[in-house]
Amino acid sequence: MQTSATLSTHGLKKAIDRYYKELQEYKGRADYELATRTAFLNLLAESARQVKWMLVPEQSLEGGIRPDGVLRDSFDLKRGIWEAKGAQSDLDKEIAKKIAIGYPLTNTIFENTKRAILFQNKRGLSSTIFTIPLRSVISFPSS
Repeated sequence: MQTSATLSTHGLKKAIDRYYKELQEYKGRADYELATRTAFLNLLAESARQVKWMLVPEQSLEGGIRPDGVLRDSFDLKRGIWEAKGAQSDLDKEIAKKIAIGYPLTNTIFENTKRAILFQNKRGLSSTIFTIPLRSVISFPSS
């Protein structure tokens, strides 16, 4: 029987630090979605690997929907969906557009490098504003 893997605090901290480093490298050079989404893609992919999941970029889903990424577990079950938007975009308006075309809202995260909104069971559960770094919100033990 397969046991579920857990996300290590150390691994998560490394992934988050790398995310902010990548965003900093883009600053002043590339602030559009196709560039900045790479940092979040790497964060999700690295975190997914720790729990034996995989981030599949640009995977088409039923209904012709093609999110920026789909998280799949080791049984190839869909565990989450990620949709990136540009840093200058109005995230609430962009989410409304996606909802109007039938985007699934079960474990779906919408983000634009400044804000992220997680939907679970068709409800927006949390909105995190990235002006406070993720590493400050998550409590890490001293190394």
